[in-house]
Amino acid sequence: MGKGGGEALNDYFKRMRKINDDFVSVMDVDDESRIRNVFWADARSRAAYEYFGDFITFDTTYLTNSYGMPFAPFVGVNHHGQSILLGAGLISSEDTSTFVWLFEAWLECMNGRAPAAIITDQDRAMKNAIQIVFPNARHRYCLWHIMRKLPEKLGSHSAYNAGLKTAIQSAVYDTQNCEQFEEKWVQLIHKYDLIDNAWLQGLYTERSFWVPVYLKGVFWAGMSTTQRSESMNAFFDGYVHSGTTLKEFVDQFDNTLRKKVEAETTSDFQSCNQTIPYVSLFKIESQFQSMYTNAKFKEVQAEVWGMLLCNPSLVGTEGCISTFDVFEEISTPDGQSKIVKYIVYFNKDECEVKCTCAQFEMRGILYRHGLKVCQMKYIHVLPDKYVLDKWWKDIKRRYTLVKSSYDDLRVNADARRYELVIKRCLRFATRVSRNDEHVNAFFHMLDEFEHKCVGLEPEFGSTKLKENVIADKDKKILSPNVVRRKGRPPTRRKVPVVEKATRKRKKT
Repeated sequence: MGKGGGEALNDYFKRMRKINDDFVSVMDVDDESRIRNVFWADARSRAAYEYFGDFITFDTTYLTNSYGMPFAPFVGVNHHGQSILLGAGLISSEDTSTFVWLFEAWLECMNGRAPAAIITDQDRAMKNAIQIVFPNARHRYCLWHIMRKLPEKLGSHSAYNAGLKTAIQSAVYDTQNCEQFEEKWVQLIHKYDLIDNAWLQGLYTERSFWVPVYLKGVFWAGMSTTQRSESMNAFFDGYVHSGTTLKEFVDQFDNTLRKKVEAETTSDFQSCNQTIPYVSLFKIESQFQSMYTNAKFKEVQAEVWGMLLCNPSLVGTEGCISTFDVFEEISTPDGQSKIVKYIVYFNKDECEVKCTCAQFEMRGILYRHGLKVCQMKYIHVLPDKYVLDKWWKDIKRRYTLVKSSYDDLRVNADARRYELVIKRCLRFATRVSRNDEHVNAFFHMLDEFEHKCVGLEPEFGSTKLKENVIADKDKKILSPNVVRRKGRPPTRRKVPVVEKATRKRKKT
């Protein structure tokens, strides 16, 4: 991290607050004023959380410096399905108390609004901290991290490649309810004599945290892994690596986020100015074409294509509810195909479709089974509840107008007007807040203005988190001690191109 790293980070936070006082940073130091943990979130990230804070991934497997402090990003999904940073931390330990400190700092920064769902790796300390700080959030383990351990944990079994691996994958991926999963799991445990396997026993005990059938009905934006966090890490790989000092990190941090904003702006422009042609004459497809971003519309089109592999049949009708068996032909990794049955319920009075796959609830995109039944019933327009405003392309989202250190808003006329109004309101608030009568009159005036101006939507305000002030302001902030951490050894870490070049120069 080098000499002056702690001061460099502190100076960076001061610069960010000068640009926008909604920037939040909290620094945890020891008795010697040496950094232990750091959290920060800029104004843009805080504003974006209002729209994309229902689901996040959190991952700490990314090393950013030679002191072993993991970079801990809070990552959400925007309306294009892209990763969006919602806060970040550097932590010196991966125990429960440290995660509690980080989660509480992030929760306060986001005005006490906890996420509805969160994906992490299978870490006991994280699990404990989430239960303490986010008790009502649905917690999920990264499925990819668990399934990739199969060769390590069970590869020595004589039947691993002769049925065991396939049986586990079938129990995890092919079951549609909890009873089916438990039945298949018990069968494979007895068939392959794995009753005493401690690893499988632990997985079964915590099955509600990772098996897909236990996680239905929760919005995951289509994710079952922490790949959002890891893709964010891959994004930073072009700029920082494990040898990056804090001084270099704070300079490169804004560069990486600037590139992320540019990618989102480009996608916004393309969604509003480039129309993706239909792939069918199915009228519901055109409904999404006019409303969704291009990336999400392509997901809808994938389901329209998928309807070709679905064969529905009416099972029976009771009142306004019809039940269908939908048989889908699914390709397997070995090039074969199999037929899987799903059950779809259609409510004629409510125009409501529910499928046992529960993909709409988890992805926010109506799946092919439901669309096929809608086609059979000659439904040409879906109700609003199936067209999520989360994926709309025409919404003007406030966070795109918020001034930040990495986004040049001078070319954005809306952003200039937004900043002008904010400055005027702040100046006016100082004068009006002297007594209750003036405040009430001001609110009454705003209410009248809002009613008269058609199309104005109320926005949730954000309060500023109090800055964590160290008792002795003149005391110098020192770099952290080198810490040992769990997780992937540095020698097994994927080495970014920029780090390879740095090592080569040093060696020369």
